[in-house]
This record gives sequence, structure tokens and C-alpha cells, in this order.
Amino acid sequence: MIFDLGDKNKFVPYGTNGEKNCLNICKAILKKHGLNSFGSSANVYQLMIEENGELKPNGDNIHETYTQAIQCIDEHLKAGRPIIAGVNYQLGKKINEGATDHFVVIYGKGYDENLKCNYYTYYETGRTNINEGYNNHVNKFIYDPNIPALYNPQSNHTSKKRYDVTQIR
Repeated sequence: MIFDLGDKNKFVPYGTNGEKNCLNICKAILKKHGLNSFGSSANVYQLMIEENGELKPNGDNIHETYTQAIQCIDEHLKAGRPIIAGVNYQLGKKINEGATDHFVVIYGKGYDENLKCNYYTYYETGRTNINEGYNNHVNKFIYDPNIPALYNPQSNHTSKKRYDVTQIR
């Protein structure tokens, strides 16, 4: 892997101390990584929006937006800081800013020889089992700069649905 900040011992399972808010679980994971700044909803790269029941790229220049978001992720990982990502797995939930219905923590970057593209590994905050929450083989976002898209075709969330990254904090 190009960057790997993942640590099974820093994973916080869903429901720990009664916590069932995935964003708060992300913050608990970052605290275990020694971080106290978590980003805010006021400072995000908003990659996708939900509009008329569809998930669509945000903005006029989606390639530039994705390039900046990927650079942000890479800079954080290079500096030793995992980063929070918002994802969508179910249209129509209308929570957060409207497109994001779950949060995870990106902690690694690699290159997939078969797909010929980069991928990003993440802690799945919706899992109670540590081997499902921290799993480099399943918890991966594929980055395809040609589309552009950052997604996991079949997540390890209990829904098993596709994850599309909607925002980077």
C-alpha cells in the first residue's frame, strides 16, 4: 500500500458506549489516532448531491472537484492523519446536507493492478465486528479519475449496498 495508517486497535465498533451515530464514531476513531480536529460541515469537498431522486456529481467542473478532494485525502494520509468521508448508500434519506447518509474514516491508499486505479481503505463505522469494521480487502473505495468517481461497489455495511463518496471533510 502507498499509505496505510490503519490499525485494528484504533477501530471503534458501532454501539461502543451506546454510541450509534456514525459521525461521532468517526471522531472517536480519529481521537484514537491522536487527532482532535475533525473537519466540519462548513469545510467539505462536496462531491455528490442528491437531486430529483438521483445522485449526481456536484458543480460545474467535477474533474477539478474530485482532483482537489483526492489531493486533500492524499495530503492528510501523507501527514499521518486519517480523514472523514461522507457516503451515500440510500437515496431519499434527506439527512445531513441531503446526499450523505453515513460517515467512515479513510486511512489508507493503494493501487489495484487489475483495475489499474487507486483505491482508499476505510474503517466501516457501521459494524460491531472488528474484522468487518477494519478490513483492507472489502472496505475500499475505488477511485476512477476518468468518470470521476470514488465508490465501493458493494460495501461491508449491513445494507451491502454501493457506497458513493459524497463529501470529504
